[in-house]
Amino acid sequence: MDMETGLGRTIYDDNTIQINEELIWPMISALNNFVGECTGSERSLVNAALEDVKIYLYSPLGETNPLRLVFFTDLYDNNIYLELKGQAVFEVLSPFISYETYSPPSDITFRVQEIARYTQVFPKNSFKPEFLDQLLKKLKYLEDDEKLYVADLFVGDIDQGNVLSLIHKDELREKNSLVLFSELLTAFSIDSNIFVRSSITEKERTRLLSSEIDTLGINEGWYLKQLASKDSDFWLVGYFYFKPTAEDQVRIMLDEIGDEISEVLNLHLEKRPF
Repeated sequence: MDMETGLGRTIYDDNTIQINEELIWPMISALNNFVGECTGSERSLVNAALEDVKIYLYSPLGETNPLRLVFFTDLYDNNIYLELKGQAVFEVLSPFISYETYSPPSDITFRVQEIARYTQVFPKNSFKPEFLDQLLKKLKYLEDDEKLYVADLFVGDIDQGNVLSLIHKDELREKNSLVLFSELLTAFSIDSNIFVRSSITEKERTRLLSSEIDTLGINEGWYLKQLASKDSDFWLVGYFYFKPTAEDQVRIMLDEIGDEISEVLNLHLEKRPF
């Protein structure tokens, strides 16, 4: 899309959402102008959400250039991942970008579509129930000692959401784990090992007390670790409450769980085409 003229062309569409090209490009231009007028900033629109659809604008040539690659994605799609995909698309397509005529060769179109629709497939059937039960026993003694209360533990995919749920307790969940998974990956480097702690809110305190959990000295914790390799789409994601004195033990146990899942993943992981 050209942000100055408001002209754009669709280069890939999986038909998940219906886009009227006569309306969508002027709408994005209007949103961009609105952001500039309201904030007084020279920065253009980067990110917007419409119900359960995220609109993300990537500038492959830098923000001073009006060219944008516009993604319509799920809310949990990671921004850095979208930029990697966008840059790969741009490098293949750049010699053929034109708003007057757009007719790249078929092999170029195929390559662009291959990049755009690519997602790593999680080998869920490779994780047997007995294997997963053994993993969760690593946390059980901390839970039995009332040092740890797990609300959510799952394998998260940076463009597909929750692909393997290990622990899920609605009675302890005050926040949307998938949304926060995406937000934390946006706030930190995509290849970080993340452990975030914070004081619990009054809503969380009330929720824990309703489950007869002593909240004295309890912290909220978030854990994210990329699985298998830096080219993996998959992360171990934990959302839990814990006693500060048990933090090192919690980290060690989650690291061990992540390492064992990674061993299985490494046998099946495909390399990204970008």
